[in-house]
Amino acid sequence: MAKKQSSIDFNSASKRLNIINPNLLFGMQTTKWRRSIEKIDLLFLTLEALDVNTSQSFELIARDLEISHVFPNYVAIWKSRCHNPLRRSSSNSTLSIESFEGLIKILSSMSNQFYPRIRELLTSKGSIQYRSERWNKFCLRLEELITERMNVRRGLVKKYLIKTSNSDSFHKQLLLILALSSGPGGLKRLSSSIFEPLL
Repeated sequence: MAKKQSSIDFNSASKRLNIINPNLLFGMQTTKWRRSIEKIDLLFLTLEALDVNTSQSFELIARDLEISHVFPNYVAIWKSRCHNPLRRSSSNSTLSIESFEGLIKILSSMSNQFYPRIRELLTSKGSIQYRSERWNKFCLRLEELITERMNVRRGLVKKYLIKTSNSDSFHKQLLLILALSSGPGGLKRLSSSIFEPLL
């Protein structure tokens, strides 16, 4: 696949982190790659909706995961996420496979750290008022982030916002993906499901 036709830079395959199944690295439809990047960025927004200070930890996580050569600073992570074509300001350049895999690795690690909070939102335990307050706060924050970061004129973004307004299922779907991305085998589960569409 020619570089100009894809949102992933296949020329960087020799530097990959060996997270994604090699059989998925070539011959993929451009649309499928693009949707996977959209999904990754939306999962990052979900983490940020859980804690407003989450983004400040991304660089430290990259260092702990020993992928500072991929993401030397927060800006590098942010630039990689900006390959999401649904963003208000997106990058037209190609994303290296090592950056693509690095984002997945950070997502899995952060999901592990936030698992107690994710589980708390998904569980039916506790007082109804407490659960409702925490859930509404999370949902409102996620909707604000989507509106703030994404191009709301895009059809898929409109679908996201309609989903967040009319149902809790979309929020629960995102949280469930993060929950399954944590713990032993979480990275493998996330890398295997990252190409599955959200909508």
